[in-house]
Amino acid sequence: MVSQPGDVDALFLTARDAGATVLKPAAKSLWGYGGVLRAPDGTIWQIATSAKKDTGPATRDIDELVLLLGVEDVKASKRFYVEQGLTVNKSFGGKYVEFAAGPGTVKLSLYKRRGLAKVAGVPADGTGSHRLVLAAATRPFTDPDGFTWEPTAPRTVPA
Repeated sequence: MVSQPGDVDALFLTARDAGATVLKPAAKSLWGYGGVLRAPDGTIWQIATSAKKDTGPATRDIDELVLLLGVEDVKASKRFYVEQGLTVNKSFGGKYVEFAAGPGTVKLSLYKRRGLAKVAGVPADGTGSHRLVLAAATRPFTDPDGFTWEPTAPRTVPA
């Protein structure tokens, strides 16, 4: 998530020039402005803003990094993550859930798999892999959709 359309365009162009494939060109939508790319490693990135107009020059600053997982049953996955200790920040029935995140952290959100596939411009049949391993200060677990979480090693800060 970025602040304005100019930032979307600047980051979109940089990603494309670095080898990303455009899945959906950046364009205005009901919710703002954004587009979708596939990185050379296969990761799908959506670069978006809720703003519809620029308020200044592009800064290329990223305001928020959101990990949006496509899940089969949003309500069931929401219950699962709440049981793991996450706190719901926003919830829209069986379509979308956003969990609370501290400053400087990656925000976790869940979206109905079919809806997310449509947004991303990819098939909803789940041909992508679950190679993603998520790290958190928690015990290891695998969610209902096969996403695996592993505990992070304690950080040591040099003196």
